[in-house]
Amino acid sequence: MNYKTRNTIILGIFIFIISAVGGYYVLFHYPGKIKEVRARIQDVDQKIEALDGIEEEIVSVKNILEEQKNKLSKLDKQLTSTGSPAKTYKYINSIMQYSGVLDIDLLYQSSKGSDNFRYDAYKIKGEGFFPTIYKFLWYLERGPQIYKIKKVLLKGVENREIDSTRTYMIVPFEIDLWAVYTDLQDVPPIKRTLGNVKVSNVRNPFIPYLYRNLPLNSDNLLEVERAELKGILPGKAFIEDHTGKIQEVKEGDKVYLGYVSNVDVENNQVLFILNKGGIIEKITMKLGFTK
Repeated sequence: MNYKTRNTIILGIFIFIISAVGGYYVLFHYPGKIKEVRARIQDVDQKIEALDGIEEEIVSVKNILEEQKNKLSKLDKQLTSTGSPAKTYKYINSIMQYSGVLDIDLLYQSSKGSDNFRYDAYKIKGEGFFPTIYKFLWYLERGPQIYKIKKVLLKGVENREIDSTRTYMIVPFEIDLWAVYTDLQDVPPIKRTLGNVKVSNVRNPFIPYLYRNLPLNSDNLLEVERAELKGILPGKAFIEDHTGKIQEVKEGDKVYLGYVSNVDVENNQVLFILNKGGIIEKITMKLGFTK
């Protein structure tokens, strides 16, 4: 093979390789890339079409958020995410700075609720002037915190002596109270406080029907409406008075404004008959666990 023939063969091999590689790119590689790019362009076009009108939607959402924010700013109740006895006790003490001081015991009972809201149940036992009790209830219901009064029991009235010439009237009471809270987050604080609550005037319902006629408890007798039944046996019962002292009573025994009418062991209760200035009342005292 001469020199010229060999060069011709080598040149032919190079041309073949170049043609094969070029043919691959032209016939396979570039068409695949073009197809891939077109698919990407189509995807981008679809996303662009999906964004059509997004500006209007953003404006609409902003308006809705602003509207909800304005509504929250006008709330007259503060939504809180947690509750505790310490928090409730502090709030009640704040209320008494406006209503007047009451002698109370705050008893935590349970915590209940659902996914939307929960509440802590309390029982408040106490005594005080009727106008103060009325204001206290008013602030509880209409104050900035969410407290729901489930039941109020005014347990009579008692005249107490200030000095030899003056007496004052005390009303024992019980309140079943719910402290309500929710899991909502980032709720803005409200502007309203206890100082913004306006209390309507009310006439004391215990005057003059009972106040002028009730005698003082000068003999330190058991005050039924300020006492609690602790135990009961055939013919006698054990009752804790308002000072915490346990007294034993039986049928016929005198109490303040009346007497023991019946000791009912079967039903775990004691019946009393009281005479409140000519108004006769029958009072039933039951053990705490009795339904």
